[in-house]
Amino acid sequence: MRPKGMTSPSRLLPVLVVPILVLSACGANTEPTGTTSGAGEPESSVSTDLQQAVQRWASVGPVSYRMTLVSSCGERNGLGVFRVTVTPGGTSVEAVDRASDETDIKTIPDLFAFIDETAASGAEVVDVEYDTDLGYPQKIDVDYVVDAIDDEACYTVKDFEPLGLVD
Repeated sequence: MRPKGMTSPSRLLPVLVVPILVLSACGANTEPTGTTSGAGEPESSVSTDLQQAVQRWASVGPVSYRMTLVSSCGERNGLGVFRVTVTPGGTSVEAVDRASDETDIKTIPDLFAFIDETAASGAEVVDVEYDTDLGYPQKIDVDYVVDAIDDEACYTVKDFEPLGLVD
């Protein structure tokens, strides 16, 4: 006879085996499935969304604008916070809280080109959120190889301020 409160070993078996099976099944499919937008969408969806955003920007986007560009994540040049002003006369970039060298990405068209290049390069995750009114990318998260460390690139556009609209 078993002491009171003690469970039979046969009753414990399902309690121990089921979690092990569930955990092992979670890692069963570790093969990358190609470029996605971060939500399992195929690369063509990233390209379609990009084309629509570029068209929206071209039709209603401002000629002149000011924004704060935050370049973060990964180990690469150009990390930091930058205040960008774009006018027909040129572009000025001021490092607000720079953690690295000057950023190569300075304008909304630069962000569009970055999205296009990363999607075409075979990055495993390209996740982009676009402004619904003007089409500019508000947030970009790229992970070239999901299982690699520090290969990510992230951009966020904050405090976007149109200074003049396209006629």
